Amino acid sequence: MNNNGANAIRTLLRPYPTVPLSIKPTPIHVMKGFSARLRPGQRAWVMRDDLTGFALGGNKIRKLEYILGDALANKVDSFVVAGACSFSRNAAAAGKALGLDVHLLIAGEEADQNPLSRQYLAMMGAQVHYVADDNTLPDRQRELVDALRADGRNVQELHPGGSDTIGTLGYIEAFAEIIERMADENVAFDLIFHASGSAATQAGLVLGQTISHCDHMRIVGIAISKTCEVQAKRVSDLAASTAEMLGVNFDPSKVIIDDRYLGDGYPTPSAESRTAVEVFAREDGLLFDPVYVGKAGAALLGHARNRALDDITTVLLVHTGGNAGVYY
Repeated sequence: MNNNGANAIRTLLRPYPTVPLSIKPTPIHVMKGFSARLRPGQRAWVMRDDLTGFALGGNKIRKLEYILGDALANKVDSFVVAGACSFSRNAAAAGKALGLDVHLLIAGEEADQNPLSRQYLAMMGAQVHYVADDNTLPDRQRELVDALRADGRNVQELHPGGSDTIGTLGYIEAFAEIIERMADENVAFDLIFHASGSAATQAGLVLGQTISHCDHMRIVGIAISKTCEVQAKRVSDLAASTAEMLGVNFDPSKVIIDDRYLGDGYPTPSAESRTAVEVFAREDGLLFDPVYVGKAGAALLGHARNRALDDITTVLLVHTGGNAGVYY
């Protein structure tokens, strides 16, 4: 394995501005405990994107590096984001660190929100606006954006999860790191598992594979909120949009979704994801949340149990963060 594919990715991404938030590359190492469940000669690795290093960490930081780099290049001074989620919490921290005003809209009563999340947002200085419910949130967001612009502010609205054409670039870059690690370790990952939600993580990885011509591996997104058909379209549409921006070809057949571990969707853990959280904590000292990476871990456990990994030598699990579920 050589680094030509990684070099191609980095060359293509060079024109896009970023802000330095994360500690990269994140570690990629063998999960010795889980690997003991596999047949001799097989190994399971984990990419520790829970350790991206800024604020609460996780995959959102990679997206924010490009989103906020683009925002600063366009002289944005304020941004608006909706939802009490990991992206919003990290965006609040990153925005304030860069001198931007942060406005966060949350549906529901303040008293009903996770107290740790409320405390965190207050500490980060985010301006939180509570609205009655999800149905009224879009109108309230539009009113807020209009009011800020009328006041002379240059406002940017952030997509949920940081999943837009710019945010996707973060996981194209992450794929370059995977290639470089394979070269360093003289290993070729046959299969990559990760949680697939707002879509930019999977769209970026698939585009990274496309740009680098690493056609030997399968990238499997484990759906955490939508069924296979819906999630595949979401990922494909975002990948196609980013590919068009970059001027590269995109093959939608590369988008592989497994929704068998979906359970009741987002943000509800499943019995299998709760089991996976315990297994990976006890066997490899990894902290998973039960909504995102816990479902990806459940898929990995299920594949190992059903001998669906027998035809592969190495599998990589992308740990996308989640803070062990303490903010749900």
